[in-house]
Amino acid sequence: MIGIIFCALMIKLILNSNLSLNNSEEFYAVLVCISFFGILILGSLYYLLKTQILTITKENLVLSYLFFPCKIKIKFDEIKRIRQISKEVKTSGTLFSEGIHLTNSFETYIDLENGKSIKTFALNKYEFQEVLKLLRKLKTGEGKLNSFKLPKILFLIENISAILFIIIFLVIILGLSYNLLFK
Repeated sequence: MIGIIFCALMIKLILNSNLSLNNSEEFYAVLVCISFFGILILGSLYYLLKTQILTITKENLVLSYLFFPCKIKIKFDEIKRIRQISKEVKTSGTLFSEGIHLTNSFETYIDLENGKSIKTFALNKYEFQEVLKLLRKLKTGEGKLNSFKLPKILFLIENISAILFIIIFLVIILGLSYNLLFK
């Protein structure tokens, strides 16, 4: 969300600049910059809207999207199996070299008894193993869910790097937006 606002402010900065667009070189440079930030906005929106949340209740596995009200509730009895496929993410190779392995992308499939399959990217490898253990315990009745929340201070300490990043980026965006909108 912060990236979308930042890119929109950069487009506004480019449009407010005192460039004479009569020169074809300046016109194309402005067009390229606006296109670049526009593509970043579209990519950020795509990933923001695609973000999925997996929640486990006492009887259901709930798959929802961050900004959409639709939820898929799956009863434990309807789940045939859950499997995960790991795919390597590589850079594109060149004429003289192969692509470099960057990371792995994990696709999780929830196969249902009625033959349907639900695909999600909400779990990494470790989370997938933990969800499998929890589902197995909940299905057999061995385990139960306890709602546990971290104390606020521990939550802040655990997420300090993300919080500092957001604060610094918000200060930059607020300064840029104040400068663009009020001066």
